[in-house]
Amino acid sequence: MRKKIISKDMIERAMKHTKSNMSAARFLGCSYPHYKQYAKLYKNEEGQTLFEAHLNRQGRGISKHLYKKKTLHL
Repeated sequence: MRKKIISKDMIERAMKHTKSNMSAARFLGCSYPHYKQYAKLYKNEEGQTLFEAHLNRQGRGISKHLYKKKTLHL
C-alpha cells in the first residue's frame, strides 16, 4: 500500500474547515500521525509549522460528548 502524500494546500484547506489537528486529519481521511508528519514539514507566513498554528489544546469549540447516563426505573 502506498503512502498518501499531503500537500500544503490540502492541509491549509483542512485547517480552514476544522478546529483542531485531529479533526483536520479526519477531514483529509488519513491517520493523525501521518497528518502530523506532513503538517510539521510546512510553515506559514509567521514561520510557525502548520501543526503548531492549528493546535487547540483547550478544545475550544469542540463538543466533548459528556452526557449523563440515564438510569432506567423499573
